[in-house]
Amino acid sequence: MAGFGGMIGRLSGASLGGSLSRLSGAGLAGRAESAFTLRFDMKRWFFDRQRVKSYMDAKSRRALQDAGRKIRRAAQTSMRYVTSRREQERKVAAGLRKRAARDPSVSLPGHPPRAIRPHPWVRKNLFYAFEPVMQSVVIGPVGFPRGSGAPEALEFGGRARVRNKRRRKRRVGSGGEIDIRGGRVIYTKLRTAAQVARANRLNEELYGPMYKVVFIEARPFMRPALAKVRPELPRLWAASVRAG
Repeated sequence: MAGFGGMIGRLSGASLGGSLSRLSGAGLAGRAESAFTLRFDMKRWFFDRQRVKSYMDAKSRRALQDAGRKIRRAAQTSMRYVTSRREQERKVAAGLRKRAARDPSVSLPGHPPRAIRPHPWVRKNLFYAFEPVMQSVVIGPVGFPRGSGAPEALEFGGRARVRNKRRRKRRVGSGGEIDIRGGRVIYTKLRTAAQVARANRLNEELYGPMYKVVFIEARPFMRPALAKVRPELPRLWAASVRAG
């Protein structure tokens, strides 16, 4: 059966089109991987799906599932929740909060990233699933634009394509820039395609391109989680054997 006994840690970027790491047992089929190429269609390979149940016996499936769950949980809890300044101000205006605190600081390089409310995407969209080719469990974030490189850059450091928060895509019926006079930006309701084109051009002149490439220092969250759970993996395998 696929198991975790006698595990040997091995980092590899060759599997699954750029997965972060593979923790494999020498001569064993059971593996735990953390990957950054996962998509939402991975839900087809959740461990409660019938197609997964047909691939392996219950003991092997339970061991892999437990490993994936523990690694995901360790990664999630390492990313501390904070609330963005904008969300704090929204809650103050809605009477849900007395006052806004300072804008939360980013985590220090070398430490896991923050999970920033109201959209803690990395922590929220961290999933695990069965990988049938390698008979393994993969764990990683999903739902990020292809080519953004954001999760990989957080883990290893590097360049990522991020959206310029100050840029807006103007449309007919919305408000937008129509002119700049004496250093002041003039806004109006946009009623024609020509006005929309002008507003988008002015918006770019004021705030730069819609997307920009930035360098991010490494703030790993998957490798530390894998290292934290690794000592438990032989026990998970042994427990699955006893259960059988």
